[in-house]
Amino acid sequence: MSDALRVLPLPPDVVTDLARLGDTRTWEAGAMVVSEGEVADCMYLIHEGELRTFIAGEGGRSVELNTMGAGEIFGELMLSGDKRSASVQALTRVRLTRVMQGEVERLVALRPDLAFHLIERLAQRVRVLTATVRGLASVDVYGRLVGLFDALALESGGTRFVPGPLSQQRIAERLGASKAMVNRLLRDLADGGYIELGRERIVLLKKLPPRW
Repeated sequence: MSDALRVLPLPPDVVTDLARLGDTRTWEAGAMVVSEGEVADCMYLIHEGELRTFIAGEGGRSVELNTMGAGEIFGELMLSGDKRSASVQALTRVRLTRVMQGEVERLVALRPDLAFHLIERLAQRVRVLTATVRGLASVDVYGRLVGLFDALALESGGTRFVPGPLSQQRIAERLGASKAMVNRLLRDLADGGYIELGRERIVLLKKLPPRW
């Protein structure tokens, strides 16, 4: 995700106060931290690692909504007493603190500024999700693929590349497309000499065409 579409981290003092109230543990890459439809009774602080948020789509497909990193929180909608609206999965080994709803509510009573920070994060998350949905609705799959590559691309030694591993399934979920469509586009781009597909990265050999 580009920096413009990432929810800003909480102030360090807020993270410290919340962390004192919960229990901290690690999850390995691939582990499901929360699942869509579960009862929302706690929130999580991210100390290390990266996670992704996704929802179940039609036909068994998943749609990735955003990624999260150190300093961010998730699960704050538990304050509404509702169920989880999305699933969260660890992309790398992560260290998280789980804080139960009652503890958060007690801290909010002692630190009213915490309520402001939580509302601010919710507003940022709505902006991120709005941008994601707008992209899915207004741009075709190829255009979304180009946008994803632009957001993730790095440059080293004169070579521009998208770091991985980034599976076709994961790309499909981030684009809201089928794996078959992603496979076709990547192979067409590789055959056209635009990209080089590797296990650990996708090398961008030349500027991608505006349309495909």
